[in-house]
Amino acid sequence: MDTRQTDLYWFRLDEEIHVEDVDKFSGRNIHPDRVMTQWVLVLMTSGERSFRIYGEDHVAHGGDFFLLPPYVRHCGIQCDNHAAFFAHFQATGIQVPPPVKLDTDHILLPLYGRVPLELPCFDMMEYAIRHRTPPFFSKKFLSSQIQAILHQISLAVQKRELWYNRESRIACRILQYIDENKDQHLRNQDYEAAFGKTYNRLNTIFQTAYGMTIKQMQVILRVNQAKRMLRFGHTISETSTACGFEDYFYFLKVFKSKTGMTPSEYRNS
Repeated sequence: MDTRQTDLYWFRLDEEIHVEDVDKFSGRNIHPDRVMTQWVLVLMTSGERSFRIYGEDHVAHGGDFFLLPPYVRHCGIQCDNHAAFFAHFQATGIQVPPPVKLDTDHILLPLYGRVPLELPCFDMMEYAIRHRTPPFFSKKFLSSQIQAILHQISLAVQKRELWYNRESRIACRILQYIDENKDQHLRNQDYEAAFGKTYNRLNTIFQTAYGMTIKQMQVILRVNQAKRMLRFGHTISETSTACGFEDYFYFLKVFKSKTGMTPSEYRNS
């Protein structure tokens, strides 16, 4: 989504949340026309999701999140092909102005934004879904997982808006560039052309912000995308290609080194 988060509706959740449902969807449909009594958190993994709220049209893309408040009508615009995680939960919250300083005591989020790439939000959502049935089921556990995701996104969004200095913003842009080009074989010259600095300088800026090199992060984002694709039913071959691994067997090797499982073992776990 291109709109700056400071231009959007913001919400503050003041107390503990209580999850009623957590699940994932992959396919083609139109967003329901409804007014809910719960908050709805959606983490988009791929595709597009169009919806209308407050009389305005929005389109969320893979890697975005959106947070729909209760007692406000929202509906779909068109039939979309997408994959996403979602959670319905109860919480005390209100609409607030965009923040002017960091608030780490509350969950403070805009209507939509980018899921922080450096955080394991998608993995946590997947983990919650896998433990939503007996003998593992616990409403307290599910609520703690979704609350942690909301807090992580809240702090990351606020940091991006209010706290980052110039070099931190460059590091954030590099991270986005890596993510948007996961399927490409990026060379050092590509980074230099995109950001107007030497690769070594960019790597130093990035490592200071994220504690790892550009190439290390590139592998992590590719494997994370592969995990999401496998969970949503994609084949190992198409996952390998979509995540930028030109050599299928190299993909198998890297995936197992990062997850401890082969792609087929992970998909079936």
